[in-house]
Amino acid sequence: MANLAITYQHIADILSFESSNTELEMTLSDPKFDWDNIVVEGSKHLVLPAIYCRLKSKKILHLLPDELNSYLKEITSLNRNRNLAIIEQVHLLTALFNTHNINHVFLKGAALLAGNFYEDIAERMIGDIDILIDEAQLDQAFKLLKKNGYFPIEQTLGHDFFEHKHLPRLRTNNNICAVELHKKLFVSFQDKELKNYNVRALKQIKKSINIPKLKHLLRHNILNFQINDRGQLYHSISFRSAYDSILLLRASNFEALTSKDKLLRNYMNIVGLFFKDIKSLEPKTNFTTKFYMFKLKHIKFYKFWNRLLNIGYFLQIALGRLLYFFSNSSYRKAVLKDKKRIFRHFKSVFKNS
Repeated sequence: MANLAITYQHIADILSFESSNTELEMTLSDPKFDWDNIVVEGSKHLVLPAIYCRLKSKKILHLLPDELNSYLKEITSLNRNRNLAIIEQVHLLTALFNTHNINHVFLKGAALLAGNFYEDIAERMIGDIDILIDEAQLDQAFKLLKKNGYFPIEQTLGHDFFEHKHLPRLRTNNNICAVELHKKLFVSFQDKELKNYNVRALKQIKKSINIPKLKHLLRHNILNFQINDRGQLYHSISFRSAYDSILLLRASNFEALTSKDKLLRNYMNIVGLFFKDIKSLEPKTNFTTKFYMFKLKHIKFYKFWNRLLNIGYFLQIALGRLLYFFSNSSYRKAVLKDKKRIFRHFKSVFKNS
């Protein structure tokens, strides 16, 4: 893949509500069009079902090779069924929490499904169900789920010694998704608008399901990628996040994002490289965006640069934990007991970065 920027632009044009259908049809009908790159990158960005649904909405599915059409149709159908099961699980969780007066708000993918932001619910790929809980009721909610068939997934030793934004993930044999109960949205990053109380106090209810208000949904979607998924570190794009942001902006007539916050502006500048949908927000071209495009056009350098960033990020965390290792005897004993797994993790970071 010599030029990732071209592939990214094709994906953006497929997902976009503002790209020219005529130009897109001409591009995709080219016999030399590389569908393999679309599948590879679309899979990495968790947007293959969204790509299929948008091609269907634009009425240009006929341009897909027959085998690829069948493949994407099957993936999309499976994801649709999965999301229907997730929605059912969300309703069950809502009923359970409401019965026990647990103050809660569904986040991220589950909230977006409940908010009916997609033309087809199959568009969004979801991992876990994330729920923000009143901190005073966090333990109560955790125990309540355990009493109702959920069990915690085994955690690494870090959960015993370092702060996390959510409790251990809970699974169940009766439902499709794991559940994460959040006490906050970020580990150390502070955002006044997205504090636990604010999100819960200003929540909206869609089909009996509590979800954040539109502005909070958008802000969390952006900052979750920038902070939790390290988008700000890599100055990169996530097409799943970008597509969610565009849908939320369209739902608010582009009025939900007024902040001049640097993290939000950096995010929009990167998204604006590929999507015309946010032109009203005046994304700007600067050194960061130019450097990102340079990296996408030079794949070997792109991989080398991201490897350096990944190793640097890991070493920063490792240094902090090394200091803690020498200062905390309990942590030191836990590390020595778990040393084989930790060494494997070190090797994988330097091998796969």
